[in-house]
Amino acid sequence: MDEILRKERLTIPAGRIRLAIDSDAKNEIDDQFAIAWALRSPERFLVEAVYAAPFSHNVFHKNLGNPEYPIEERPEIGMEQSYEEIRRIYDILGMESDGRIFRGATRYIPESREPVCSEAVDDLIRRGMESEEVLYVAAIGACTNVASALMLEPALADHIVVVWLGGQPPYFAHGYEFNMGQDIRAAQHLFNCGVPLVWIPCMNVASLLSFSDDEARAKLNGKSRIGTYLTDIILKQFTGMEKALTRSHTHRTLQLRGREDQDEAYFTQFPSSHVAWSRTVWDVSTIAFLKNPGWVQSARMPSPVLLDDCTWGQADPLRHSVRVANYCQRDLIFGDLVACLDHDERSE
Repeated sequence: MDEILRKERLTIPAGRIRLAIDSDAKNEIDDQFAIAWALRSPERFLVEAVYAAPFSHNVFHKNLGNPEYPIEERPEIGMEQSYEEIRRIYDILGMESDGRIFRGATRYIPESREPVCSEAVDDLIRRGMESEEVLYVAAIGACTNVASALMLEPALADHIVVVWLGGQPPYFAHGYEFNMGQDIRAAQHLFNCGVPLVWIPCMNVASLLSFSDDEARAKLNGKSRIGTYLTDIILKQFTGMEKALTRSHTHRTLQLRGREDQDEAYFTQFPSSHVAWSRTVWDVSTIAFLKNPGWVQSARMPSPVLLDDCTWGQADPLRHSVRVANYCQRDLIFGDLVACLDHDERSE
């Protein structure tokens, strides 16, 4: 694909577009918001399929040099849990899910860099190749399914545009983040294969999309079946000061590693006594970009070089371009999301 066509593909058109979503829906609470928002935006999206992606926190920590992570999660279990959660979202919305939800990978791409076959991969290839109309793929988990499809059928890159949330901005020294860190080889393939890619980094970009407990109670709870469900799952995340301090420490030492030049012992001198509750709803960034690109500021740049240790290699100006998000208009995004989800659809 030449750069003229790539630039055209990376400029999202107005009107209704075809959409597939690749989601680790049971990992957190943000996938549910993204999937429901897309399904309740029929004027913009024809949601053709939702694929269940694997997730595993212990694989993530092992890949980043912490093999002693105490919770054992197998990626195939995470995928199956995600499949059931996607089905639950369809059921709550009163929408038919048969033939629209597909199980994805049960493991990550191996050292041999061979694709991981699944019904999700088969469907993505078939769906992408069957039409001249571009299929947009919102990928909001480890990108194993999407990368595997592109490995099995390289020509698929001419038929889809991928919008992926994962990793950290290119001005960080590293990409350490859950979606990227579980399957670094899949992320490398996404950056290397030439598929038109809109990349949404996490910290300082999608991290702007926080939703508070008060907003959930006031704007969603009791307003609709899906609003009440989303409120229930987001409020379960608000578990006290200890959880807030743990999250802050994790951000400093993992996702924001290298952005702070003072050690952890220094911070212990300064107590935190209060917290204003909010939860980052990362995954809605992909749906926001596709629904209104003005809500997620972005610019084209040469595709970054991701190394095997999840750090960024030297930038190469000769590489093909990708579109990189750098800011999210939080208020406009959540304003539209709430307007779509704060009522039940009336049956005709």
